[in-house]
Amino acid sequence: MSEEFILVLQQFSNPVLDVLFRFFSFLGSELFYLFFLSFVYLCLNKKMAIQLGIVIFFSMYINFTLKEFFNLPRPQHPGLRILENPEGKSFPSGHAQSVATVTFFLAWSYPKNIYFLLAIIISSFVAISRIYLGVHYPRDVIVGAVLGFIIALFFWYLFHRFERLKLKFMPARAIFLSLLVGGLLYHFSFDPLSARVAGSLGGIFCGTILEKTLINFVLPLNFKTRLAHYGLGIVMVIVLYLGMKVVFPVSLWAYFLRYFILNFWIVFITPLIFYKVLKNKKN
Repeated sequence: MSEEFILVLQQFSNPVLDVLFRFFSFLGSELFYLFFLSFVYLCLNKKMAIQLGIVIFFSMYINFTLKEFFNLPRPQHPGLRILENPEGKSFPSGHAQSVATVTFFLAWSYPKNIYFLLAIIISSFVAISRIYLGVHYPRDVIVGAVLGFIIALFFWYLFHRFERLKLKFMPARAIFLSLLVGGLLYHFSFDPLSARVAGSLGGIFCGTILEKTLINFVLPLNFKTRLAHYGLGIVMVIVLYLGMKVVFPVSLWAYFLRYFILNFWIVFITPLIFYKVLKNKKN
């Protein structure tokens, strides 16, 4: 029955829809989040970027864990057009879950009807795109989107509560807890996907603590300066991202370390270069 739904949807296939749904599917990809989160961090809102990073990666860790637990295969039918070669299992959909997590977390953070409407529209198109591309069943994207909504609401409430508590910031303890959380997530990682996410979270946590302690940068008033920082920063990040693929072996610990370094670089090293090293040279 599920394959029949995909086949019916793919009856409308044409080059324009192929491009359109590939675009919506890209919104849930690793590469998109690399560009998107870096842009928010260096150009728009440092605090929101960190929160989004934490929410996305925790959501993905839950997703990959559920995929390993249920171990359900992706659609397989001789009549299907398979337009992507995704990693991992089918249930629940990581793209549908991650996009729902991001869009609804932003909608909860900036509560206006138009943002909730946009979250519904974007999440729906991404979910449909995964079915259209032949890589997910309807059940996968429905459950993924619902999980994304729940996770977004949970973390929005959690961050809101933590801000009210006004806890005293203690860098040494925070670093220890960050390494502990990252280590525990890595310990329970079953595959390269969850190891990447564990490393990403560890890098974000440690980078955020050091940035707050040693730099605590404020975005420049001039938006062109922000864009220049982003442009140079993303070039360095891409070089690092591609370089580590060549240098590191294929193993769980290597995936963890690569993504720890990558996210630590974005959150701490990039502002260190722009707001400490280069600023001191100008002075």
